[in-house]
Amino acid sequence: MFKKLVIGAVCIAVAAFISVLIKESLDTLDPEASLPTLTVTQNDQVITDVYRAGYEWRYFATVERRAPQVTEADLPLVPVDVAPQARIALNFSSDPSSLHVYRTESQASPNYLELVNEDPSVFYAPTTPGVYVYKVIAEWGWRGEIQYYFSVRIVQPAV
Repeated sequence: MFKKLVIGAVCIAVAAFISVLIKESLDTLDPEASLPTLTVTQNDQVITDVYRAGYEWRYFATVERRAPQVTEADLPLVPVDVAPQARIALNFSSDPSSLHVYRTESQASPNYLELVNEDPSVFYAPTTPGVYVYKVIAEWGWRGEIQYYFSVRIVQPAV
């Protein structure tokens, strides 16, 4: 009886290992599709213009790298109108182990300042009208790192 249990456990372990190898092989064929996705919401409405700029993602046998295809000043971002102090939330398809959010006051400005919050996945838009660009750097332990960008335009509500 014990021998059958050991053989069964070994067979299950081998099947799990083979499944992981097959998934990894398929993911390396289309790395863009296998990366975690980011959904950004402002006051529970989805911001659809989120740009994944670059990444480094590790598989068992390979590492896929994609440097940003354009400079930060040339990012193809369309600002989304949001109200002052709108709640912005970052929702990932897979929780990152580390998350850093930076903001600059215009797309042409290279001066990003890191937002420091207890929970970096939730923050509030500025109060001053203008266009702001956010850079999100998320890490997934040994798997890798991805950079995302999005832009908001703070508009004063009509009175």
